[in-house]
Order: sequence, then structure tokens, then C-alpha cells
Amino acid sequence: MPADPPLTVYFRQLTPDSAIVCVRGRVDAGTMSVLMTSLEHAILAYPLVTCDLSGVTSFGAAGAEAIARTVERGNARGHRLELAGVHGPARDLLLGAGLGPTLRISG
Repeated sequence: MPADPPLTVYFRQLTPDSAIVCVRGRVDAGTMSVLMTSLEHAILAYPLVTCDLSGVTSFGAAGAEAIARTVERGNARGHRLELAGVHGPARDLLLGAGLGPTLRISG
């Protein structure tokens, strides 16, 4: 049986102005570029993007960096990134990185 890929990202438009990016697997230095590319495409195209992290099995500092960069790019365009399904160490890391006041984080 083949092993699951380290990171899988699914994208779906919800309304003409919003989309969801569902993330499954590990978010670390090796997969950060996949997450960042997906989020940047979404945040440039839609005023509201929700990133669902409920399927993330491991979340490192590189993931927080990808989120922070996406927030900056979105803010520059007047677009907003929200996070859903954030739990455990990922939540602690994002809040510790100071991202709590700049975006909505829900569990």
C-alpha cells in the first residue's frame, strides 16, 4: 500500500467572494511551499479565504510563517484569511507567533 503524501491541499470556491483551502498532513519546512502557494493563489483571487487545518497532523514554525505571509499579502489587497480547525500545538504556535489579533482562529 502506498504511503500518504506528506501534505495534501484541496481548494473549493464557496461563493463568488469566498473559498476554502483544506489542508491534510504535515506542515513543515519541507511542505511549506505547497501550503504557501495554495494560500497565496486563493487570497489573491477571493476577498475571504478560510484555511481548514483540521486534517493537519503536524504543524511547525514554517506553517506559521506561511500563514503570516499570506495574511500580509491578503491585507495589502483588502482580503482576509481565517483559520478553522486549529487545535493543539498548531493553535499554540500561531497564537505564540502573534497571529491571534491579525486573523480569526477557530477550533
